[in-house]
Amino acid sequence: MTSTAGGAGRLLAISDLHIAYEENRALVEELRPGTDDDWLLVAGDVAESVSSIEWALKTLAGRFRKVVWVPGNHELWTHPSDPVTLRGVARYEHLVEMCRRLDVLTPEDPYPVWEGPGGPVAIAPLFLLYDYSFLPEGCATKEEGLAYAHGTGIVCTDEYLLHPDPTRPARTGAGPGSPRPRRGSPRSPRTCPPSWSTTGRWTGIRPRCCGIRSSPCGAAPG
Repeated sequence: MTSTAGGAGRLLAISDLHIAYEENRALVEELRPGTDDDWLLVAGDVAESVSSIEWALKTLAGRFRKVVWVPGNHELWTHPSDPVTLRGVARYEHLVEMCRRLDVLTPEDPYPVWEGPGGPVAIAPLFLLYDYSFLPEGCATKEEGLAYAHGTGIVCTDEYLLHPDPTRPARTGAGPGSPRPRRGSPRSPRTCPPSWSTTGRWTGIRPRCCGIRSSPCGAAPG
């Protein structure tokens, strides 16, 4: 977000850091804010292992005024190489607690309000999973869709590493990213600002999005 009104700070967004690749990790090591008041929205797919996710978010939180994170599918994978073997909701909650130690905001926290140039803007981190209603043409059930995928030889890695524990819903329901009460204070600021920035992540399918959009107060997501 930019503004011609002047003032310090910028509202920035990035996604798909994938720091398991050495060149990407090097980019994170070099990433710096332009001012002391810059915020950074990190829209998923930082890494697969908890230790790498923590390193990246800790590094960025130590540089930017505020960091807001939403998970992608890669953070929620239970990868065989990761010593942290938590699955599903337990893994997500573990990452949320880690972020709280690092002073990084998550979809479980009250929405922060950017008061810098272009503001005020409420930042709404949206953690969104897909369900199996996203099916190939001609398929009516999850089983048919998966059989079609296996038949083509193209099956999303999520089917093997992303677990919907504690339950496996038939289509939607109680897995990571499902609607559930959020902790802390109310979802929206007490005084609704004139626009919202939505940082979203469709976890497990493409296209994924890190969207910045403005909308009338009454039409804001939430």
